[in-house]
Parts: sequence; structure tokens; C-alpha cells
Amino acid sequence: MTSTNSSSGTGTTPAEAESAGGGVPPQSPPGASGTAPPPPAGGKSAKQRSVLFRNRDFALVWGGESISLLGSEISVVALPLLAVIGFGEGAVGVGMLIAAQWIPFVLLAPLMGVFTDRLNRRMMMQVSNAARFLVLGSLPLAWALDGLTMVHLYVAALVKGVFDVVFQLAYQAYLPQLLAREDLVDGNAKTQLSRSVALIFGRSGGGALVSVLGAARALTVDAVSYLLAAIALSFVRFREPEKQQTHARGLRATMADLRGGISMTFGNKLLRYLTLMATFGNTAVSMVLAMIIVFGYEDLGLTAAQVGLTLGVGGAPVVLGAILSRRINERLGIGRTLLVTHVMLVVAFALLPLAQLGGTGFAVTVLIISQGISSFTTPVGNVGVMTLIQKATPPQAMGRVGGVSLPLVWGANAAGPLLGSAVAVTVGNAASFYLASALALCAVFWVLAGSVTRLTDDVPEDMRLVVD
Repeated sequence: MTSTNSSSGTGTTPAEAESAGGGVPPQSPPGASGTAPPPPAGGKSAKQRSVLFRNRDFALVWGGESISLLGSEISVVALPLLAVIGFGEGAVGVGMLIAAQWIPFVLLAPLMGVFTDRLNRRMMMQVSNAARFLVLGSLPLAWALDGLTMVHLYVAALVKGVFDVVFQLAYQAYLPQLLAREDLVDGNAKTQLSRSVALIFGRSGGGALVSVLGAARALTVDAVSYLLAAIALSFVRFREPEKQQTHARGLRATMADLRGGISMTFGNKLLRYLTLMATFGNTAVSMVLAMIIVFGYEDLGLTAAQVGLTLGVGGAPVVLGAILSRRINERLGIGRTLLVTHVMLVVAFALLPLAQLGGTGFAVTVLIISQGISSFTTPVGNVGVMTLIQKATPPQAMGRVGGVSLPLVWGANAAGPLLGSAVAVTVGNAASFYLASALALCAVFWVLAGSVTRLTDDVPEDMRLVVD
């Protein structure tokens, strides 16, 4: 649910918020409120046009996020390489550096979710981008002054992770305010496309930048990307309604809001099963991504070039999946799309052990097909689940619901490799793929158990979260 987040205010658009009298009326230019104009006579509906051409504010938010996502993927390569090249760190040091960026998602997301519902979300995104600019920018500066240390690297990774959490929760909660309900699929599809493109080109570009500029200087690109994203947000005209201060403040009230977030997420049937579906699905995907390299080397006898080929070619369909995600979700309906995509994951992961039945060419083909299916379906499913969460959750509860689900859904990215490694050591590498297939099948079960398949493009009133 990235992947990955509404009482009477469900899915409030800027225009609806103003009519509801919810504080200060939002200020947004004509056409940026998210309200679709009537279809032109004798032509196609304006709804079919991309939201980028109808909502200037979303275009700015999305554009800034796209730039920062590309920069972030460069850091995925440059930051560990700086530890290896600059300080001679091995697997343990690099692992700790990567873990430092994920720990805040598990430990801080629920608390940050509470503050997301209390504070201005655009301001939170701007502060996050500015903070990440300063944190990452300090690394090449310290390197140039010959003062960079591993402690500095660890602290920077941890602080960056904290503001990653702040931004992610604010972004997920901000989109339903910025976009009309009928535009959420399109908006989430655009975000998923940016993630997919950044994943493919950011990491390869990061490797090239490191080779040309060095690891420390390459991080400057990521730092600047956050600065550009913060600048883009400053041009957004839409203003959120004033938060109504109806709740007490302090530690006791914060803890009560934390408990409320858990109750809302798991007390609502749809949100509960979507969270479980995404957690099981993410665990399966991350397990396969971690184990397929070991499987290729140890069980199939592939070379480094062959493994790289399978991952590169098999991963390319992620962009196509992101491009088609809006059309697929609208054509099949979001519920059926989630069912189909997770069934395809079951098949894709069950195929992998079959690679042992033939020669090298056969093995490479099986791995590419399996990875291609997984890569294509992942962004399609992510768009669907994020849209349903946003349409089922009131704007005033988006932060708390996201704060509860984020540690589970994103924490699965860390749990999958650990679980896969334990199974591989005990039973064998191929067994981890059978387990991944079983976990994906559990995700299918949660889709069916939650009656998700009945949902097409919206969430009926009886399945929405109601907040008193």
C-alpha cells in the first residue's frame, strides 16, 4: 500500500470541502479542484484525458515527486558504494546502512500518522524535502572537506529514513484532498509510473554517476532532487481546509490516537483485508527478489551476466504495467484486478523451481517469464490497493490508517528476504519459491474474504470507514 490512505467527508475534493464549510475554503485555480468538466458534445469525455492536463496542482506535486524518486534511486546505489569504496565496509556495514533507512518505517510510522492527521500535509512534504536536501547534501560537503565518517553516514541514513516516513504518509493523505474521487486511479497510476521509471533508470544512472563523479558527488544529485521537489510544492495553489482542533493534545491524547489508528485499520473489514493482502503479497515478492539471485548462481549455474540479463529483461515490464495500470483497473474493476494480479503472482512464483528441469537457455527463459509476470502485475495491483484505501478512508483519518499499515506492508520488504533465507538454508533455495507462491495465495484469500472483488471503481458506503 505502498506500495502501499475517508464519515461524511469521505474522499472530499477541494470543491466539496468548501461547500462543507470545513474551515478556510481551499484556494485553487479553475480546473485544479479535481472536479471534471462535462464531456464535450460529440467528443470523448474529458475524464479520459490525463489528470495532468486538468489539474495544475497535481502536475506540480507529481512532477516534484517524480524528480525526487529518480534521485532516491541514485542514492540506493551511491550510498552503499560510498561506504564500500570510501570506508572499506563489507556486508555488515552496508546492511546496517540500508536497515537504518527502513527502521523508521517500522518504529515511527504509527506516531507520524497521528501528526499527519493533525498538521498541514503540504507543509509536511515541504519540510521533509528540505530536510532530506540538507541531510544528503551534508555528505558530499563533508567528503570534500575530508571530514566524512561512517557515523555521519549512519546518522544521515537514519534521519533520511525518518523524513521518508513523514513524506510518504503526507503524500498518500494529500492526494485524496487534491484530486476528485474519479481521478484517484489516474493519480495513483502516475505516481506508480514514476516509481517504476525511477527504479529502472535511477539505479543504472546511479551506477554511471558513481563511476564518473564518485559516490559522494553522485549523492549531490539526489540532494538537489529534493530541493527541486520542495520548490515545486511552493507553487501549488490549493490550500487544505483548516484542521478542526477537536481533540486534546499531549502524550495521553497521542496514545489514544495511536490506538484509534489501529482500531480504524483493523476494525474496518475492507481496510483490514487490504492490509493483510498487501502484507502477504509484499512478503512474497521481496522473498523472491532476494532469493532468485542465489538460486540462479547455486542451483542453475548461471553466470553473473546471465543473472543480470534475467533480472534486467524480466524487470522491464514494470514500466508497461505502470503505464497500463489505470486502464486495467478501470476495465476490469479494481477488485477483480487485485484478484487477477495476485493469482498471477501465485503462478509466477510457482514457475521458478521448474527452471531446474532444462538447460541454461530454458532456465533463463523461465526466470524471465516469472520475473516479467511479477514485474508487470506489481504496479497494477499497487494502484488498485492504494486507490481503494484512499476511497474508503476519511481525509481526517488518512494519516493514522497509513501509519498503522505502513510498518506491516513495507516491513514485509525486510521480512521476506529473512524468511526466504531461513527456508533456503533449511530446505533449499527452490523451497523458498513454493513458500512465496503460498504467501501470494494467502493474499488471494484475503481478497476473496474481504469481498474486495465486488468493488469496481468506488467503495460503497457500507464498506467505508466511519470516524466520529
